Amino acid sequence: MDRRHFLKTTALGAGVLTLGTAPTKAQTTKAKTPLEVKGYVTEPAKQIPVVDTADVVIVGGGPAGFAAAIAAARQGVSVLLLERQYFLGGLFTGCGVTPIIDMYSPTKSGKVQAIKGISEELCNRLDEVHMLNYENIRPKADPEAAKYLMEEMIGEAGARILYGVQVAEVVMTGDAISAVILESKSGRVAVKAKFVVDCSGDGDVLDYVGEDFTIYKDDIGAMWRIGNAEHAKRGNPTAVKGVRTRHTVGEKTQDGLDMYNLTRIQIKLRKHMWEDALNLRNNPDCEDLFLLDTPSVVGVRITRILNSVFNVTVEGAIKGKSYDDVIGFTGSDSNISFEGKVYKAPQRKIWQIPYRALTPKRVPNLLVAGRCFGFERGLTYDSREVGTCFMTGQAAGTAAGIAIQTRCSCREVDIRQLQQNLRSQNVKLDW
Repeated sequence: MDRRHFLKTTALGAGVLTLGTAPTKAQTTKAKTPLEVKGYVTEPAKQIPVVDTADVVIVGGGPAGFAAAIAAARQGVSVLLLERQYFLGGLFTGCGVTPIIDMYSPTKSGKVQAIKGISEELCNRLDEVHMLNYENIRPKADPEAAKYLMEEMIGEAGARILYGVQVAEVVMTGDAISAVILESKSGRVAVKAKFVVDCSGDGDVLDYVGEDFTIYKDDIGAMWRIGNAEHAKRGNPTAVKGVRTRHTVGEKTQDGLDMYNLTRIQIKLRKHMWEDALNLRNNPDCEDLFLLDTPSVVGVRITRILNSVFNVTVEGAIKGKSYDDVIGFTGSDSNISFEGKVYKAPQRKIWQIPYRALTPKRVPNLLVAGRCFGFERGLTYDSREVGTCFMTGQAAGTAAGIAIQTRCSCREVDIRQLQQNLRSQNVKLDW
């Protein structure tokens, strides 16, 4: 049986999602875009073949999606992880953002560990193969080793991955998600889901389901690696001898949802990285230095942020507020201004994130993790970091698994059960 025949028969066996028998979002409303609109075309109504189904569908295979998939699968439910690239890790592995910032938090006397759980499991696996080093207090992974080990851990947990797919729409039954529609090399197909976790980084699912969100703009930059750089005085060492990372903040306050802007920035950054490597070769003992790799993912820091049941406040983070529904801590790796005072990283406490910050106000079978969960603008730096994404993803995946098993909505998950489960996974919940 060839692949095309397999897809056809699988679609027929799984059923056909009928979008033409009732009014849908595409038929009754105009599609949204942040771009200047120069007219409209009408997309014909069509039946979308259902090719897969899962208890929990995770959208996005970055640090949050990776952790969510493992955590959900460990609850004994079926899990399908959707990723548009052909590797896991998102910006962590695809943009060279390999320091796991906020896993540890600086103090005047050293460091304190804020994040454990799956993040620590991955670090231990990386350390075993000598593909982890430290950038100050930050664990720093080799991106290729991380891609491989993340896939291994997903498989060991019993979750499945589907690469090369982009969520194009969702199908709703009332306020709940019943399926996600994907664009792929196999055509436009649908996957049925009982529960969805949006780990897309940009809150793509939030937009499709009509949940409330705010759009933040921030710098769009890049990290990249140079080889034969033993004698280079610029950049940071990696776990591989002779390989160093370089970094540019890039352009300030950029729209990460504008495809024209992202294209322009990517071209500009690639030119910068190439010329940077050529300039470094002019330094003594750097004649053989070369540009090892450039990011395959544009370094967007922040876009859509969920207006959740409760968005974490700057005041709560600064004052070390405790929450009854805490699902994890994150570090304080950045300086933050509050009420006219600048709180420097070593002076700040690690801070808690409550379950409510991952919970939408309307859709009952959706949770949000990664850099698009609910928080105030002043917490952007800490909230979007790799370590925080691992932690919120693990909590969301665990909660989704519990919701499936107990047949409840995201807002009805038993917090004590969730916290007990997270503690059993070595997640830090107590001061």
